[in-house]
Amino acid sequence: MYDIAIIGGGPAGLSAAVNGCRRNKKTVIISKEDQSSKILQAHLIDNYLGLPQISGAELGRRMKEHALALGTTFVKDEIQSIYREGQNFTLIGRESSIEAAAVILAVGISLGKEIPGETDFIGRGISYCATCDGMFFKGKTVALIGYIPEAEEEVNFLAEVCQKVYYIPQYNFKGELPPKVQLWQGKPLKVLGNQKVEKLKTSSGELAVDGIFIERSGRPVDQLSEGLQVENGFIITDTDQATNIKGLFAAGDCTGKPWQIGRAIGQGQVAALAAVRYLETLSNI
Repeated sequence: MYDIAIIGGGPAGLSAAVNGCRRNKKTVIISKEDQSSKILQAHLIDNYLGLPQISGAELGRRMKEHALALGTTFVKDEIQSIYREGQNFTLIGRESSIEAAAVILAVGISLGKEIPGETDFIGRGISYCATCDGMFFKGKTVALIGYIPEAEEEVNFLAEVCQKVYYIPQYNFKGELPPKVQLWQGKPLKVLGNQKVEKLKTSSGELAVDGIFIERSGRPVDQLSEGLQVENGFIITDTDQATNIKGLFAAGDCTGKPWQIGRAIGQGQVAALAAVRYLETLSNI
């Protein structure tokens, strides 16, 4: 049981962790990535106050080391859903279940826009977790669209259970693939089908598939917690970074523009301090 659980290991999440730990709160970060893929893409950052000419990778490394040094626990997983149980929250991941009194969403923005037809077929051939749903497609043909390198782990798993797998990387893929996997270069354009997924239209042609797996840096925010207020794909918060769900806060790019590291760090701090104040109200009940 943690005091504060933070979903996302980018600047907002790491800032929240540092400030949570400094207030002596048992804090955990759950992140699908070892380091934010977005910050890693920044070859050179020249507008971060006090640290000019720093690479994104170096800045991200320093931030994570800071959070670790203060006692933050890191769990590599992807949270699929968040449930409120009494005063506490249960976070359900692909491989773990975590309980916390307060939760901070620092999930960033998903790399890769929603594909036309995607939401129409969720649960009918569209899946965001090969580990969770891969066995439903045993002996069948599927496509996996990967926006981040972590998708390569999922494609290897699918190769073990499916008859054929098309891998469609949306990043600079340089790895090797199992024999059952065919590399397909192209952009996903539309999901097609009647009652279930039947085809994936891409810029290189159509693929006949029984299922489509999509690996992004995070799940769409409106799928994480039932009732969470979202507008235009961004989480609505007040000035304390509190959402409409008591005890649930949000910080960083998932709350809207501008998508800047400085803003994310500031919001992470505000969210953590607000979470600490919220925890104090629980202890007085």
